[in-house]
Amino acid sequence: MEWTVAVQKLWDKLSEHRPSLYPAEEWDDLLDIRIAKLPMQGMDSQQTVYASSVKAGLHLLNESLDKSHELSQEIHNPTGSYWHGIMHRMEGDYSNAKYWFRQVGAHTAFAAVLEQAKYLYHQFEADSIQSATLKGQLAKLMAGSEWDPYLFIDVVQQQVNVAQEEQAEGLLLEIQWIEMKQLLQYSMEQTGGKRIEL
Repeated sequence: MEWTVAVQKLWDKLSEHRPSLYPAEEWDDLLDIRIAKLPMQGMDSQQTVYASSVKAGLHLLNESLDKSHELSQEIHNPTGSYWHGIMHRMEGDYSNAKYWFRQVGAHTAFAAVLEQAKYLYHQFEADSIQSATLKGQLAKLMAGSEWDPYLFIDVVQQQVNVAQEEQAEGLLLEIQWIEMKQLLQYSMEQTGGKRIEL
């Protein structure tokens, strides 16, 4: 399917880069143009909505917050709200991010995000984190039986605004990466496209 092939090519390029927790500008201007031009012909109305979700996610992976926001604010379902929440978190508008996660409720992607984040965390030397607040927040997040997007927002806010620790930054970037990959794959599946190779 042309859609799946086009998304895969964009993913292959974007996967070379880890989006920042608090990006200053888009990573690659030309990728924004390619994302905007993704072909969406032949999709029904629901598939088109999820294709917009895929585009919103790809723009976020490219650290293009405004372009992602333009799309996600027009997607009136939990997945659109999830992308919207991530965008505001990356923008540093943490209270607004929590508002959008309240619109999400319990998303299908949460279980896989938590499972993979826990695996990553248990490979990580948590004692290397100097901030007691950050260390405690992360331990609580990883002890949960369900993914807590509000607590993850608090963790990111603590890192960006206060702790600014290099080791913690690397871990949080990878957790954010897991979250975005899972949501992108879910969005992709809802378009009727094949799973992409992540």
